[in-house]
Amino acid sequence: MPKILLVSRCAWTLYNFRRGQMCALQAEGATVLGAGAGGDGYEGRIEALGIPFVSLPVDKRALNPLADLKLLWWLYRWYRQERPDIVHHFTIKPVIYGSIAARLAGVPRTVNTVTGLGFVFSESAKPWLRRLVEAQYRVALAKVHYTFFQNNEDRDLFVKQGLVAPERTGLLPGSGVDTLHFLPPPATAKTTTVTFLMVARLLKDKGVYEFVEAARKVQARAPKTRFQLLGGRDERNPQVVPQEDLDRWQTEGVVEWLGETSDVRDAIGAADVVVLPSFYREGTPRSLLEAAAMGRAIITTDSIGCREAVEDGVTGLLVPVKDSDALAAAMLCLYADPEGRQCMGEAGRAKMLLEFDERLVIQKIKEVYAKEQI
Repeated sequence: MPKILLVSRCAWTLYNFRRGQMCALQAEGATVLGAGAGGDGYEGRIEALGIPFVSLPVDKRALNPLADLKLLWWLYRWYRQERPDIVHHFTIKPVIYGSIAARLAGVPRTVNTVTGLGFVFSESAKPWLRRLVEAQYRVALAKVHYTFFQNNEDRDLFVKQGLVAPERTGLLPGSGVDTLHFLPPPATAKTTTVTFLMVARLLKDKGVYEFVEAARKVQARAPKTRFQLLGGRDERNPQVVPQEDLDRWQTEGVVEWLGETSDVRDAIGAADVVVLPSFYREGTPRSLLEAAAMGRAIITTDSIGCREAVEDGVTGLLVPVKDSDALAAAMLCLYADPEGRQCMGEAGRAKMLLEFDERLVIQKIKEVYAKEQI
């Protein structure tokens, strides 16, 4: 049976997004090892699955040439030592430096999943930084056996820019969602207060400020509403929402910040609508898949990655990016329509079962692993 290495940015992403894949491969007899930056408390959770975890020297800053060269050298030595049959990379630095290291180490098969293009491809990024990263992708993906994308726009961009050969690409429905884990909660007594929840890293590009501004507008017309933010802050990211803004919003009473959690189900289950007004270059946001799987109506932006998770008017509502007025109008629409919220939630659950179930994603990946030639 094959030896397969799964390499992601950190233990947290590996555990939360690839746990099902790792367990499925292991159940079929493969030798599976996981790798990523350690120190976030999730290393032990991965090893509790019976999967060895290796901590990598991943620097989370966008540009640190010495640290990136160290990562490349470390991965090269590790691949030479382990002699895997397949290496599968996720997120930007593992995809770029892991692909180059795998080629140098003679790994028989390298597969990547581009989980989103992120800050580097956003409007806020410096043009020279984008050109540099595009050049890195072009070198890294030149000899890769297969690259998955999570939406058509990202794949089309890479093909158009000559970063990857089209015949070596495919689409996945995001990271998938475990529909047996994310279940609609039991029915509870209805209340007159409607709760809108945003689940995301607290970055400006995720639409946090638009969410807060829309909350102010909705509260002026519908006092029986609550607005909650669930997610952590990362000071190393230039787009992080300042702590003083969070404190001010909470003092003002416009939003509640719930902090971080390792299990979002309670917060999603207690909400009536899940909102993500992102203008970030998303893959397919996991938070929207989890919310839909739990039967919650969704409001998100008509932007790359986000629109893939929602059928407008059926499972949720799409609004223009950076438009707090349109976002507030969508919130007021669902606030006034409890039956509509329920129907959207039920339709969203059905969509997840049919199109986004984690088992569908894993099966597509295994089919690529098993191909004699790619």
